[in-house]
Amino acid sequence: MANVSYFVASWVDSGETGLVPGAQHFWQLTGFGYGDFVGVTVSALTSDAGPQQLMVKDVQSQTSGGVRRLLFTIQNTGSVRALGYGMNFAFVSA
Repeated sequence: MANVSYFVASWVDSGETGLVPGAQHFWQLTGFGYGDFVGVTVSALTSDAGPQQLMVKDVQSQTSGGVRRLLFTIQNTGSVRALGYGMNFAFVSA
């Protein structure tokens, strides 16, 4: 039977600039095995800046020295800054 687990990580700007339209953050995730399914979504934190639109893109898998990495990018595709966001991860392993 498959094992399903998840966790949430977040990024919040310490100032008032945020992730401006068109800007990107580059992330990596480790700690999963061969054959595991890993999914990631992003959700903007609520603010009075207006409607915020973010996207996960450039998802890649890398293995080096026995360590597996999921590389991905969070991009602000909206017209206002995002002061923070949550990254939601799902794992399915046999």
